[in-house]
Amino acid sequence: MNRVPLLVGTTGALKGERFQVTEGGLTIGRDPDCSVVIDDPGVSRQHARVLLHNAAVWVQDAGSRNGVFVNGRRVTRPRQLGPGDELSIGKHTFTVELVSPYPDPETSVSVVAPPVEDPRNPPARLLLVMGLAFFALVAAVLALALR
Repeated sequence: MNRVPLLVGTTGALKGERFQVTEGGLTIGRDPDCSVVIDDPGVSRQHARVLLHNAAVWVQDAGSRNGVFVNGRRVTRPRQLGPGDELSIGKHTFTVELVSPYPDPETSVSVVAPPVEDPRNPPARLLLVMGLAFFALVAAVLALALR
């Protein structure tokens, strides 16, 4: 089952926020047009980009002044992220989580609607009853005719 990658804020202004990494990726920075906006002078306008490529999550520095760090090490070229990796931008950190796109069966409620019968395609049981009734009628007609 494919899992959906999330960037989860663990420290800083976005602590507790969750951002889904989509095919289009996420941009992180001070600029209001970024997917993840961090209003902090230590964060560049276009600080980093998180991408989904070949079913993997990648981060790259977008030319920031203060750098991008993964697990405490500065990112100098695109770097693959895995579950639990810590992404740091200034005083703000995020972790990568992979979550199921389907609801948890323990906490979700499902409602099963009764099947809707298509009048052009009656169920097999109805066809069987109609067939037996037809043969009973034919047998009755033959019985009367042979008397």
